[in-house]
Amino acid sequence: MDIKKSKSPRTLKEIKNKSKEPKHFQFTTTKDIKKEVRKKGGPLNKELIEEKEEAYKQQQKELKPKKNLKYLFFKILNKIRDIPSKFSNDLPYNLKSLYWGILGTMVGFGFAILLFPTRPGLFAVFFTTIFLTPFIQKQIKYNEILIGRTEQIKKDGVTITKFHIKHDSKFSFKDFYLENRNILNTYLNFFLGIMLVIICLIAIIPQSTSQTLFSDQGWDSKLLPSKNIGFEGQNKNLVFAEIFTNNLSVLIVTFVIALVFPLGAAMIIVWNAIFWGVVFTQYALTYSSLYSVAFVSVLLPLLLSVATHMILEIISYFFGAMSGNLLAIGFKREKLDSERLFKVIKYCTILLLFGLGFLFLGIFTEVYLFDFLKNFFFGLF
Repeated sequence: MDIKKSKSPRTLKEIKNKSKEPKHFQFTTTKDIKKEVRKKGGPLNKELIEEKEEAYKQQQKELKPKKNLKYLFFKILNKIRDIPSKFSNDLPYNLKSLYWGILGTMVGFGFAILLFPTRPGLFAVFFTTIFLTPFIQKQIKYNEILIGRTEQIKKDGVTITKFHIKHDSKFSFKDFYLENRNILNTYLNFFLGIMLVIICLIAIIPQSTSQTLFSDQGWDSKLLPSKNIGFEGQNKNLVFAEIFTNNLSVLIVTFVIALVFPLGAAMIIVWNAIFWGVVFTQYALTYSSLYSVAFVSVLLPLLLSVATHMILEIISYFFGAMSGNLLAIGFKREKLDSERLFKVIKYCTILLLFGLGFLFLGIFTEVYLFDFLKNFFFGLF
């Protein structure tokens, strides 16, 4: 009976020697090739060196991607995609948000006009929101991580963010400001960037085109601007109560939308920026043509008059949106019975209370100080 002999296993020395053998040559210079040839014990003749060099060149050629039509298309696409980032890299942090707000609005309106020419206004809000949402969500998620876990310390004139678990549960205005400063700057610069694009757009294009673009965002085709704007001669306490009731409902809706709808925070910024940009610019444009006054001499004092209460009120909506967004992320990330979730809920409640405080200040400024600011700034022009 023949028994087939199985191959004896390789010795450890053979395995080591085998593993040391390169599967293919990877050379970079002729010197490397000569060194490898000496190691192999082969003759240093010209033909062998040329052969190895040719093998290396062929290997490098195979590794390079083929420059066909598909390769060129994606290369051009990547170059175009990187253009906005190259412009923003040299900008300060605050101006980056303003830049992306301007660019996002232009892109949003461009796509809306091309794809939905009959109702571009509503779709412009949608496209602009999609463009800006990644920036906002990234900052909101970062803020959720930071809640109660950081401390700003100064050392040798440099501010450093130190991570640690806070055992002291006392509220600190300084920590609260430092934790939310960046996201508030991002919101505000997005808002100003969008509003700036809307003002410039309405100032440049014909009024008939503006009516088509912004028919759903505050454009009033029957607007007859009056020289007497403001609250002079009215019961300001009643006016305050009416505006507060209306704006409080907007703050609550902002919080709820941001809580249940991830894009809600960005959409609220976009909608308010477009709406207020349309209202103020249309008023100045119609007023200037009706009373034969320079457009700039109406728009500038009007914007300066409303700037104080507008910024205070929009910051209150920012706090509502931040509260809703953070709470949504907290419910998603944290366990329902955890102490961490309780801390997130407490933090979101504080954000909402700050929103309520800014709302009160904004409405107070609007009702009781607007007439003074209007007379002062219009008097300068």
